[in-house]
Amino acid sequence: MKKNNPLKYSNCWEDAWLLSKSLQINNNSKIMSIASAGDNSLMLLARKPKEMLCLDMNETQIWLTQLKEQAIKHLSHEEFLQLMGFLPCDYRLEIYIKIHEELSEEARTFFTPERIENGIIHQGKFEKYFQLFAKKIVPWIHNKNRVNDLFEGHILEDEAYEHFYHSEWNTWRWRLFFKVFFSRYVMGKFGREPEKLKEVKGNVGKRIFAMAEKHLISHNRISNYMLEYTLKGEFDKNFPPYAQEAIFPMIKKWLQTNSIKYFHGDLEQCLNQHPDFNRFNLSNIFEYMHKEDFEDQAKLLYKKSASDSVFSYWNLMVPRAFDSQHFQRQESDSRDFGFFYQEFHNYIKAK
Repeated sequence: MKKNNPLKYSNCWEDAWLLSKSLQINNNSKIMSIASAGDNSLMLLARKPKEMLCLDMNETQIWLTQLKEQAIKHLSHEEFLQLMGFLPCDYRLEIYIKIHEELSEEARTFFTPERIENGIIHQGKFEKYFQLFAKKIVPWIHNKNRVNDLFEGHILEDEAYEHFYHSEWNTWRWRLFFKVFFSRYVMGKFGREPEKLKEVKGNVGKRIFAMAEKHLISHNRISNYMLEYTLKGEFDKNFPPYAQEAIFPMIKKWLQTNSIKYFHGDLEQCLNQHPDFNRFNLSNIFEYMHKEDFEDQAKLLYKKSASDSVFSYWNLMVPRAFDSQHFQRQESDSRDFGFFYQEFHNYIKAK
């Protein structure tokens, strides 16, 4: 029997550009951030915060974040891209040796030669799910040239993108295979943990299809790195923000004089032990909670956070909103590359 993959995500699948803008980070910001794969927490360092604390209930995700932290701190941009798996490389182990002593013994044990050689950004369970779709399903729907056409930038008007989608892309095979592959059953078996879908109601495949369609008919799809990975199984033309050439040195500079702090545990434990943070990247953790548990977490966030706090999180398919008595919602007109998310939430703490 195939061993369960302890690495659930090797990339972050929430829009780092939107997050970075919404959290309003400055040099007095103390950020508490869900680690996940580390990408978005690292991206926030480009804004020069005072402090960064990454937490996760899955220690494997913390090790991955630490690996990326040390790789950015000690390697050149090209070496980083090669080690992570963004660029092809035949000597990843040699690059990894340069930083492996900076990691904990547990992390070094986890990052086996096989995981490193195959490119760590492709090793998460969720990434394997996308790769299965890109490599095994998409070729039955569209050829490689048509997939590449989807990301070409020679068309300027949204109307033209919409025409391409409806005339060339939105075939019966696309609709059928997409809805089946992103159904509750298939996603629970190959992509996410089944228990993380327990709060979701309705037809999962149809809902994700409708959300994806909005992106596919927009010019924003050209630079959407998440959409590109979903359809190609790799980051081809578009890298996540933290890995981009312009952002990388900003993160490196912060790491030269600062270090990320880590917490292995849940949000409640972290808040109780580390109160008075004022910026919160909460990923989509509320998606997995019963409504009553979510409300308790919101109350604790209000109680333990500093007075000038800002909170950001996403809803995939389960509606979860902070109460208006304690939190003031901030609307955003920015686009969201996370094409499968239903809603982005951004709040400031009410006075």
